[in-house]
Amino acid sequence: MRLIHTGTRLPVSGAIALSLLLATAAHPVLAQQTQKQEIYHLLEMHQYQQAEKAATAYLAASPGGCSVNVLLGLALRGEERLEPAFKAFHTAVDRCPQSLAAVEGAAEAAFLLNRPEAKGLLTQVLNLRPGDETTYAMLGAIDAHAGDCTGAVEHYSKSLSHVQQSPTALRQYGGCLLVLDRATEAVPLLTQLLTLKDDNASRVLLARAQEKAGDRPSALATLQPLLGPEARDSEALLLAARIAEAGDDTPRAVAWLRRAIEIAPHNVSAYLFFSEISFNHTAFKVGIDFLNVGIHELPSEARLYLARGVLEVQLSLTDAALRDFEEAHRLDPQLSFVEDALGMLFSQKHDSAAALALFAQQSQLHPNDALLQYLYAEALSEGASVDPALTEKALATARHAVQLEPGYEPGRDLLCVLLLRHNDLDATVAQAEEALRRNPYDEVALYQEVLAEHKLKHAEKTAALVKRLQEAKAHNQQARTMYLLEEAQPAGAASK
Repeated sequence: MRLIHTGTRLPVSGAIALSLLLATAAHPVLAQQTQKQEIYHLLEMHQYQQAEKAATAYLAASPGGCSVNVLLGLALRGEERLEPAFKAFHTAVDRCPQSLAAVEGAAEAAFLLNRPEAKGLLTQVLNLRPGDETTYAMLGAIDAHAGDCTGAVEHYSKSLSHVQQSPTALRQYGGCLLVLDRATEAVPLLTQLLTLKDDNASRVLLARAQEKAGDRPSALATLQPLLGPEARDSEALLLAARIAEAGDDTPRAVAWLRRAIEIAPHNVSAYLFFSEISFNHTAFKVGIDFLNVGIHELPSEARLYLARGVLEVQLSLTDAALRDFEEAHRLDPQLSFVEDALGMLFSQKHDSAAALALFAQQSQLHPNDALLQYLYAEALSEGASVDPALTEKALATARHAVQLEPGYEPGRDLLCVLLLRHNDLDATVAQAEEALRRNPYDEVALYQEVLAEHKLKHAEKTAALVKRLQEAKAHNQQARTMYLLEEAQPAGAASK
């Protein structure tokens, strides 16, 4: 069996043709019937159209023969007519579910067509022929294409002889190991990928794995061919800048970032990282200047306004910062200020007392601004870790923010956290349920509800919520997976 890119129509491979034809030929009835033998020989001679006509004529007279449906499937497969080939194979499977020839033919056709039946049929192949590496490789490709990295790693690990020869499978397997935070295991696979396919995407993926595995020198060495004066790969330059900054080589980091922005002015990640460097080195004005360029290029990118607002706060440009925060919120109401750039306001590098005073003042001036009330509640929440007396004020402000804008997920999540901290368990559960009604995969709300139900000693509810939290984490992880696999082909694996 041969594994190829989903949707590609190629002549039937010798391996599958031989295995299926021999399996069909072994049937005792086949040897006794001249008509079947004729179809078999036509297939051997690659005379697929004649074989199709002969098989169709045979089935018109005797429609129940699953072996001839297999031969018809092979003829259609040879003609690169995958849809009717799948139908013929699947008819054979329905009539003879234990026929390896029928199941294998249907599985390969379904795989090539990217049909939903492919995974179930491949599992049937494994039931009939346990341990088949080719089948495991196809399952790995399907899982990777769906963003199921846990499944992809499990299946690819059982098909290493195939994976080692396929750039697509190596990229998917190594990329999924990175997603699962198993960078050390990914490095040898992605090194092999670079041997087979030395392109920019392969170098960047290997360098990312080396960097995550803690080997920054090797990561920079891998990227070096992409970092010269004629560099044209923005992602390579951005990764190199991150590695350099992590190694306290800020001048090189800035030089590579400038180049990344010059060649790809729409790469939002480069602007955001430049603002991070500017913040960490108190070069606030320089960071604002670069974000101005980014906003000119990407006027609808909420994160850029958010990052600029953070830097403007450092220069006491309060009105400008608030305008940027409001614009970011308008462009993306679901943008998490805690997890993104605004989190820097409360880092050790910032005077959190000053931030609290700023938001207290602005929340009084704009009592019906939901975003400002949320920001103030967040600042109070951070301050409450030092001064518990602020908890009540934080809770009241968070309630007000949610009343003003019920659909803002970070605001309701914050309210859940504060209610739990206040030990108001029933209210925590109620707010979490409302959050989950709006977004069933809200991990923050689920976690707070788990803790509340546990404290209420509701064992069955807690167990169910823990399972639901695991499913939400898996769902959200899957949604984040594809950024590491974006250069990979949609589905494919190794050739036998």
